[in-house]
Amino acid sequence: MARPRRRLSPDARRTELLALGAEVFGQRPYDNVRIDEIAERAGVSRALMYHYFPDKRAFFAAVVRAEGERLFEATNTPPLPGQTLFGQVRFGVLAYLRYDEEHPHRAWAASTGIGRTDPLLRGIEDIDNDRQADRILGRMAAVIGGPMDDKVERDLRATVYGWLAFTFEMCRQRLMDPSLDVDLIADLCAHTLMDGVGRLPGIPAVLADAVAAPQR
Repeated sequence: MARPRRRLSPDARRTELLALGAEVFGQRPYDNVRIDEIAERAGVSRALMYHYFPDKRAFFAAVVRAEGERLFEATNTPPLPGQTLFGQVRFGVLAYLRYDEEHPHRAWAASTGIGRTDPLLRGIEDIDNDRQADRILGRMAAVIGGPMDDKVERDLRATVYGWLAFTFEMCRQRLMDPSLDVDLIADLCAHTLMDGVGRLPGIPAVLADAVAAPQR
């Protein structure tokens, strides 16, 4: 059903279109969505829709980018006083799962963009992964309390990127099957990262202690 036409600022109109796009792309495959339908449901002209987004690919990419921003903000929580590294990671995964529960269509729209062969969408995924990885590595650097050896930082970064792919897939599985227990997923993801980091050779002793079983 078309929404009544309202006068909005350009930024507010664009935000509204992206939210509607996330809802629609989250319910149907990309190829089954028409840009004209989005315009009709938003109560705007086709010409105005194309003023904001030159084609469906650009619109979908903007939807995925916007959802990545929302998800990053939803999971960008500062550590609590005395919280262990395991607790911080687990808390972040729970925030991710909570966002998926509260915005299932938006989350699904974003997940359909990840892994596509389109270079534009791959670029968005890379940016999102870079930010998430930098945040996690920043937490590890805070534990170490100083600069890392180049080789250690390289190995940690590779481990974190692999872990992000695993965690994303676990959260996507719960989108498909909400009966999966959120605490189980959060525990599994957090333990997986701690175990992976703990197996890396040459990490500082203080980081090895922080990811060890007694700190979980």
